[in-house]
Formats: sequence, structure tokens, C-alpha cells
Amino acid sequence: MEKGMDLTNDDYTGMILEYLRFGADLRFQVLSHTDNQDESRTAYFPMQGDLYGNLSVSKGVEVYVKQDLLRQQPEFWTTLPLLPNEGYLRIGRFIPTYGLRLDDHTAFTRGGNLRISHGLQKEGMPFSPYIETPGIIEAGMYVSDVFVTLSTANKYVMGSERGYGFSESLEDKNITLRGEYAGNIGSATVLFGGSFMKEGDFQLKGLFGGTSFLGLTWIGEVDIAENWIDDNTSLASFSEFSYPLKQGLHFVARYDLFDEDIKIKNNAISRWTVGTDVFPLSFFEIKLQGRFTSLSGDGENPEPEYLIQFHTWF
Repeated sequence: MEKGMDLTNDDYTGMILEYLRFGADLRFQVLSHTDNQDESRTAYFPMQGDLYGNLSVSKGVEVYVKQDLLRQQPEFWTTLPLLPNEGYLRIGRFIPTYGLRLDDHTAFTRGGNLRISHGLQKEGMPFSPYIETPGIIEAGMYVSDVFVTLSTANKYVMGSERGYGFSESLEDKNITLRGEYAGNIGSATVLFGGSFMKEGDFQLKGLFGGTSFLGLTWIGEVDIAENWIDDNTSLASFSEFSYPLKQGLHFVARYDLFDEDIKIKNNAISRWTVGTDVFPLSFFEIKLQGRFTSLSGDGENPEPEYLIQFHTWF
């Protein structure tokens, strides 16, 4: 916000060394809701604690390390500029490149919190932060104006046994393909693409996109999963609009949907989220949101949830 600009040094860049960079994402959340006994409950808990490090070894060769302080789930990889058309080869341990990769893992397309709140067998979609990240080899390059990535990995979705994937056949390995286009149509900025993942009998496919015009920004994603929950065909979607009311103050509205089995009626869960994102200072964000969940059919809808989230990063 304009009042906080005086507290920021104009020449601050965050740079420590030319070839060595450090970073972090730190989130803390306060969540309030009413339980089944009509009692108000409030929880305080950290949402994210990630530390990053990146070393530029030479032109196009990077070494990256991420440490999750909350779940002890490290990620690390090396990128090598070995492919044409600005392409790379990435080797290490990280989450497969699929969809929009939202920062909010409570979105149903990123795992959600359905298992805890609604008793499902698994999270909304197979991107929960509680799933161990596998070893991966990924290739990425431009095909015309479309950027494409293709990766192969040890079991990620179903979870592999100890043994670093030696017990898996080639058919059980995780294969993930993703392509995206980003450009301009007139005065609007657009992004759209698709993703596909296969691991044994499990398949996940989806479309994602976004656009920004006259300050209004929309992003969205829809995914269909085969054999994720039993032998069902499940669907998850996400759609969000944001608009800057003034500098440092954004209005945000989001709609999430999860259908455990699209062949059965009245078993979907939908959630509206409405609130504001406030940026009082540089590198500091405050989210104020209300979440309103509905269950299709005759089930009783959960009480609304209200949250305050503090986020700082560098």
C-alpha cells in the first residue's frame, strides 16, 4: 500500500551474491469455524515454511535445493541446457510439473483438505504436500510458441515402497506431460494449456488457463482422475477472479468443486471463497477470507470458515 512505501528502501534488491541466491516462503494462519455442537473453534498453525537455495554453476547450469521445515520433505535438482529451443534437462527430486501449481494446497486441484473435513479416503487430487516427492528426470523445451515438459519418475501418486523405486516395473512409473502457451490477444494477456499424468492404472488429465484484462485477472483449472478413489472417475475444478481495488488491496473470489465419482449424482462438494489480499509492506501479504462449503444432496452443509493468513517471502 502507498502508506507502506516509505518503509521500503528503493535500492533493496535482496541480492546476496551474483551466483548464489537464497529465499523463503513463510505462512501462518488463523482459522475460525463453528463445529457440529455450535461451538466456535479457532486454530493457529503454520501453513508453510520453505527455504530455497540456488547456485548458478555456469551459463544454463543451475543447482536448486528446497527444504520444507514443516514436513521434512526436501526437493533438489540440477538443470542442464542440453536440449534445443531453449530446452533443458532437469534431474533430481521434485513434484511432477502438472497444471497451474497453485501455492494454496487447500484448493481441490492441489489436494484440498477433504480427507480431514469430509472423511474421504484420500485428498481431493494427488498433489497433497503429505505425499513424498519422487526422483524425477524431466525434459522441457519450446515447440513453436508452446512450452512442453515431459517427465518420468518413481511412484508419486500411489506412493512407492522403500527401495527407491527398484520394486516398480516400467509400466508403474509416473509419466507426466504438460504444455502451455502464454501470449497476448489484443490488449489481454492469456495463458492456456493442458496436462496428462499416468501411473499404473491411474490417469489424470486436465486443462488450465488464465487471462488479465483492464486489471481483472482470472485463472482456472479442471482435472479428471481415473482410478484415484477406488475405480471411480473423479473431477476437481478451480476458478478465481481477482481485481485491484487500489494499490496494495485486491478483491478475490474463488470457486472450488470436487466430485468423488462423476457417475453418481449428489456427491459433489463445492466451496466459495471471498476475501481480500492486503499488501501493507513490500514482501508481506495478509489474506482475509470467508469460505462457504456446500454438499450436494440431502447432507447438512458445514458451517462457514473464516481465516486470516500472514505471508512473507524473500
